[in-house]
Amino acid sequence: MDGPPACGKTTVVRQIVGRAVAVGYVAATATCAHTERKLPFGVLSQLAYGSGRGREGDPDIEALSELFTATAVPTDEAELLQLCHRLCNAIIAISERVPLVIAVDDVRRGDVPSLHVLLQLIRRLDSARVLVVFSDDLRLPATFLPLRYELLRLHDLHRVQVGPLTVGQVSSRVGGELGVGALDRTNFMGFTGGNPLLLDALLTDLSEAGEPRELGYGHAFLSCLHRNEPIFLDAVRAMAVFGPAAPAELSRVAGHELGQISQVLAALEDCGLLAESGFRHEVARQAVLADTPATEQEILHRRAARLLRDRGGTATAITGHLLLAGRITDPWSADMLLEAAEQALPRNELVAAVELLHRALDCCPDRDRRIAIQARLVSTEWRINPSTAARHLSAMLSAFRAEQLPVQDALMLVKNLLWHGRMADAESILSQLRSNSAATELMPSFEQWLTCTYAGLARPRTVQHRHTDSLLTRVELWPQAVEVLTDVLVAGHTEDIVRRAEAVLRERQLAHGLSGRPDALIFALFSLIYSDRSETASVWCETLLADPGVRHGPMLHAALMLTAAECALRRGDHLKAAELVTETFALVSPGGWGVHVGLPLSIRILALTRMGRLEEARAAVGQPVPDAMFTDRHGLHYLYSRGYFFLAVGRYQAALGDFLLCGELLTRWGLGGGCAPVPWRTAAAEAWLALGNRDQTRTLIHEQLSRPGTDSARARGQALRLLAQTSAAKRRPRLLNEAASLCESVDDKYELARALHDLAQAQRALGENKLARRVTRRAWRVAKMCDAAPLCDDLMPVGGDVIDSELLPKQQYGIDQLTHSEHRVAALASAGMTNREIADRLFVTQSTVEQHLTRVFRKLGIKQREQLPPELAVDRSKSA
Repeated sequence: MDGPPACGKTTVVRQIVGRAVAVGYVAATATCAHTERKLPFGVLSQLAYGSGRGREGDPDIEALSELFTATAVPTDEAELLQLCHRLCNAIIAISERVPLVIAVDDVRRGDVPSLHVLLQLIRRLDSARVLVVFSDDLRLPATFLPLRYELLRLHDLHRVQVGPLTVGQVSSRVGGELGVGALDRTNFMGFTGGNPLLLDALLTDLSEAGEPRELGYGHAFLSCLHRNEPIFLDAVRAMAVFGPAAPAELSRVAGHELGQISQVLAALEDCGLLAESGFRHEVARQAVLADTPATEQEILHRRAARLLRDRGGTATAITGHLLLAGRITDPWSADMLLEAAEQALPRNELVAAVELLHRALDCCPDRDRRIAIQARLVSTEWRINPSTAARHLSAMLSAFRAEQLPVQDALMLVKNLLWHGRMADAESILSQLRSNSAATELMPSFEQWLTCTYAGLARPRTVQHRHTDSLLTRVELWPQAVEVLTDVLVAGHTEDIVRRAEAVLRERQLAHGLSGRPDALIFALFSLIYSDRSETASVWCETLLADPGVRHGPMLHAALMLTAAECALRRGDHLKAAELVTETFALVSPGGWGVHVGLPLSIRILALTRMGRLEEARAAVGQPVPDAMFTDRHGLHYLYSRGYFFLAVGRYQAALGDFLLCGELLTRWGLGGGCAPVPWRTAAAEAWLALGNRDQTRTLIHEQLSRPGTDSARARGQALRLLAQTSAAKRRPRLLNEAASLCESVDDKYELARALHDLAQAQRALGENKLARRVTRRAWRVAKMCDAAPLCDDLMPVGGDVIDSELLPKQQYGIDQLTHSEHRVAALASAGMTNREIADRLFVTQSTVEQHLTRVFRKLGIKQREQLPPELAVDRSKSA
């Protein structure tokens, strides 16, 4: 019986034996196994115990069994030959009384002493009533070749060839069990190669689970391998790890000679287990991997990595194996892992890069190189979670003190130490770097970075304005982003700030993706925010957050979301701001933000306070923060928001203290001449006003208003609103109208609602009740947009008139004179929307909106949008 593995040889042998027994033969059967090759007379022992099935007590059968079991292991070749002669004579003698059938499955794996006996026996078959049935695969090497040669020499040998099922046979089996339609849904021949065992398992899997399973199809595949010599498993495991390859490559990975592997692969293809391209189904490969011990997998991956390296494979392919190879000490391995990590970073594959760097650190024996790898690991882990990166700081600090850390890595160490509040260590390194001539080239940009973040640690700086586009080269984007933000903070808003900031964002987005220095993005965005361009910054945040690469870097993703939250807060979208902070904390916990936790907390506190959710705001205020937070620019945001919470709960003195501390820190840091991150003067003036000190209020307001061109229109609008509260009644409407216009120009809806609220009160004090009601209604609608519940409550008593106004005839205001387009624009403007928002809503230009409003004002006989009839918004809601 000849044929490839798992194609039915055993089944045919059993059928032959069964038929022989049915006509009176006595059967003795054995199945050879590779593990029993070294067990002398193991096959004969099986023949003894497997003889005479169903004929217990027969003296001939008992004699045959005793003959096999009483056989002793000979001590030399001569004794073996004599023993074989005696055993053959005894078998032939028994066959004279009762015919025998001796069946040995997979005879090539039998032990040599037993095969010697079988060799002599078949030489005497002409004079004996003995039927011998063997199964084998003649293409595979045998343990005892003389027996194979003797069998092939015999003239009366009947050779039965078996093999995989044909396409027709497979189709017939499938149609009979699953129906003909199953042939269109599944490539049965492709998945099984006609192998009967695989086909049976696949049919069972499809009927029970609808797809191939590892428990069924995969285990059937493994059973075919385990029944053969270990080299079968070794070859297939090498293929599962390395992938389809030429026999020469697989032989090196498997650790066997090329000729042996070639024979095995050919046999596996012949029996249908493998295709020319490798595994017929992924389930088989996964089953092989699951069956391979972890230590053996590591060995295979090491061999695969070395093979690829010797043959010039790519770094990505080689390191894929190195990562799974356990500890590998080859000198080239660390360099290869580091190269792959550098390739992964531009693709924002941060987790993969960290894993590669960790393995490189583990494999690298050179101390200096290990320090460089560890520095790269810190900067990469920081982009995922700064808390994780902190575990390397002590080792890097020791390397710096031992003068083993390059300048660039030392600066990165300073940034991480400051992030985690280790101010003393950071200042110590800074002091040494400032006196180090090797750091001369890098320190100017770093000093500017300090000015933007930890201004108290930066050296005094002379303001320089840069206007040339040539400076915005791709290699200098980070220094340029730092330069722009520093100019905003130190010198104030200039005409080219927006252009320079957007140039950085555009170059980073288009030329470099979102890899490299992600803080360049945040610096450019905050340059826009501090320059009263929150709406522009918000659009950029949305664009950048839509980039798929952002989600691969949790820290960048969180920082952009937090920047978007700051934009939402400044535009009065308090609910969105609070929600974005919650999402941000889901990405990076408050502890992960280090001393920069002041920014997310400030947004949360101020948004909740303005929405009237004071208990939630109180919980945020009560959250512990690091002391070093107040050395960071974001600590100013925290003090500002906490101050407004104190105002809301009546703690005016505490509020004043926080606002004045903001001013003190900015003055101490040398940032008093630019756009302050927070308008502390107007906030402190509001606190003084709440305390009843109008003189101090006016002093701070005039100080704020005397800074044109250096501070924001937003802060100026707030100052004018407060100035109106300390001015004569007749002067208030003019101041408040200007304040409202400024707030609207920077899209600050919350401050716009406050200015309109005060304007309505001023108008009412002058007896202009009708106009006051209109302004109040608009203020209420704008406050409602902001979810500013306390402000809405203040406006509600007068805002209730909105319902009555619906009964007034439109002709009273001339609304019927408006065209459909004018009516739509006027209705949106009456609802409190800015020109930009109206343009976006109606898909027109801002210029078109302005033209429509000009005509609306002329037809209605009014001069400003505050005078728009509220009925316009009512009409809009009805039509919607």
